[in-house]
Amino acid sequence: MAHDDFDVNFDYDQDLGFDPKSFLGDTENHDDIDLNEFTDEELGLTDPDSLVEAPDEPDFGPEDEELNMNLGDFLNMGDPKGGSDFVDAPIDVPEFAQRDDSYEDDDQAQDYDLDATEQPEELPPQEDEQEEAQPPARERRQPPKKEKKPREPKPRKSAGPNIFTKFYDLYFAPVMDKSLIEKPADPNRPRRRRKSKQQIFKEVYLPPIVACVCLILVLSFVVGAVSNGIRQRKLDKDAKDSQLNASISAEAEEEQRQQRILQEAENLALVYDYDGAIEKLREIGDLTAHPEIATKQAEYDTLRSKLKEYPDPSVIPNLSFHMLMEDPVRAFKDEEWGKQYNRNFVTTAEFSKILEQLYNNGYVMVDFDSFTTVNNGQVYTNSIKLPEGKKPFMLTETMVNYYNYMIDGNDDKEPDANGDGFACRLVLDASGDIKAEYIDASGSRLTGDYDLVPILETFLKSHPDFSYQGARATLAVSGKEGIFGYRINSSYVANKSQSFVDGEIAGAKQVVSALREKGYSFACYTYGDINYKDMNANQVQEDLNSWTKDIVPVIGDVNIFVFAKSSNIPDYNGATFTVLQNSGFKYFVANGEKPWAETNSSYVRQNRLMVTGNSMAWHADWFNGIFDPNLVIDMTTRVAVPN
Repeated sequence: MAHDDFDVNFDYDQDLGFDPKSFLGDTENHDDIDLNEFTDEELGLTDPDSLVEAPDEPDFGPEDEELNMNLGDFLNMGDPKGGSDFVDAPIDVPEFAQRDDSYEDDDQAQDYDLDATEQPEELPPQEDEQEEAQPPARERRQPPKKEKKPREPKPRKSAGPNIFTKFYDLYFAPVMDKSLIEKPADPNRPRRRRKSKQQIFKEVYLPPIVACVCLILVLSFVVGAVSNGIRQRKLDKDAKDSQLNASISAEAEEEQRQQRILQEAENLALVYDYDGAIEKLREIGDLTAHPEIATKQAEYDTLRSKLKEYPDPSVIPNLSFHMLMEDPVRAFKDEEWGKQYNRNFVTTAEFSKILEQLYNNGYVMVDFDSFTTVNNGQVYTNSIKLPEGKKPFMLTETMVNYYNYMIDGNDDKEPDANGDGFACRLVLDASGDIKAEYIDASGSRLTGDYDLVPILETFLKSHPDFSYQGARATLAVSGKEGIFGYRINSSYVANKSQSFVDGEIAGAKQVVSALREKGYSFACYTYGDINYKDMNANQVQEDLNSWTKDIVPVIGDVNIFVFAKSSNIPDYNGATFTVLQNSGFKYFVANGEKPWAETNSSYVRQNRLMVTGNSMAWHADWFNGIFDPNLVIDMTTRVAVPN
């Protein structure tokens, strides 16, 4: 062991003021020193710290001869030149002074093992004086042979550090693992203070945090710029799409509007209103920009030019029906009214046949508004223009009240299966179409074409040209049992209740509104279904007062009066006529055997041809040229018709 192996390095000559050689004497005295006499503590070989920390002053001097000698031997041990002859004794080497040699060969490591404890054998004394003058050479102690240990396989290299371990070593180890704090290499220097958390944060964490913040800001700016660009492009695209869609939508709406106008114009042309059809086409705008529409207008102009004015509107036939029988078998079985039904009523099947014949014979349905106009109390005549071969006719239905004696078989004021086979009221179905409600023989309540109005509407759907400019039939109602099957009279308040009457009024108003929208006209059939021929003006006025009280609030003002019971008034200059005129009536319809009409500025008088079982069976000539009753009347069911 050389003196360089110690941490304390000093110069004996300068620092301690003595010569080690003079202190130790010559080399001949080396053999007298036995190191076994000294303890490890005296030699300073037990506590490494005793060697590391240098004392302020040496604890020995020239006076301490024994300590100087021992120190000289200690410093010269292992030096072959100074070879003192001391007893070989095991020396405890401090851990810090031990040498950690590595050898690749185990045998070589054993030859130089400093921990060997065996003593070499002493050499026999030599007679040669020259050799005696020199101290005998000291044999090298042979270290004990160690058993060879089996070579252990070298451990496989572990996988290199990954991103997680690097992250831990960089950011968490300085704070969490205290062993990683460096110790001072020089023990003489004071131990460095451990870094505070704030200092570690500033040195370790703050730079990457700042870098991350800057990176985030940059990324935010980039992402924001990119997203803004994408958003702007999307907004531009949406704007273009919206503009395109708006353009397409505008074009689609314009196309739909044009198609709607074309269809409305076509509907007007089908009912011979070519003036209205052409006017409708002009709503599209400049027809020169729409060649196909201009072509359609030219077509309507051509058809209009071929229309012919009906020469004498005063002879237009007015075919009049009572409410129709749906089940004539039940009707004819009624002992009290059966013969009356057979003589005065027509079945729904017979009416449908009449419509077919009228259409095939070129008849077109008109109304009073088709050839007259009332303005400021004055009546003006209009001309009816129809294509070649077409002829006008009028249609009227009376008693559209559905009287109790026809529908109530047990007199409980409610329709039932014991009725006489007639519809009980007009109603609106789920589609808004006008239908009739009917109770069959089994008591089932049905809705369908069980009277004149729904049958006519169904026929017009397939034959729209059967109507002249949307004309419909005239519906004449009395008032004593309400209208259209609804009991709206004030007398029902006592028999039923006010709430019952209110509900009936609401239902009647719905039907009235639907009928007006379709083009039907309403007429007064007297309030009490009575004969005005033998009544004076006061009695007529009283009857009309009841009409005004119960019916007008629901049906509205009407200007058509149909005489009941095949009656008429004696003249159109007396007091009764004045009462009628003052009630607002301008059109007066009475019974007749042939078509006839009188038109002036004050009123219009007209005959109606009653279509009944009796007229078809006994007076078929009334309908010559209009329809053939022999092809209509059902004699299988009627058997015979009373005359």
